[in-house]
Amino acid sequence: MKINYTFKHLDHSESLQNYTEERMGEVGRFLLKEGYGSVYFSKQKNEFCVELSVNTRQKYFKATGFASDPYAAVDAAAEKLEKQFLKVNKQFKSHKKPEQTKEARTEHVMRWKKAA
Repeated sequence: MKINYTFKHLDHSESLQNYTEERMGEVGRFLLKEGYGSVYFSKQKNEFCVELSVNTRQKYFKATGFASDPYAAVDAAAEKLEKQFLKVNKQFKSHKKPEQTKEARTEHVMRWKKAA
């Protein structure tokens, strides 16, 4: 996954960037298709804010995490993003109606033959 990093009111940190890339790699395995993302780091008062956004062919995902530590903020946002990925992944895998599956049609035919 290609990731773009932006820092606002915060010095550029290579270790923070590597940590975010590692977490996004762990979370990115739930994606159905490859996407690209952007990470926006900022500091508001005494809290760090991390906004993660991932754009794929199917959908646009966005998560925001707040914490007093930037690494904790990355973890919070990554967990929210992971929940979104899992929910969409589940929807794509079970999108068929049960009565249109092969098993349901054969069961319907078997019931019809027993009735006749």
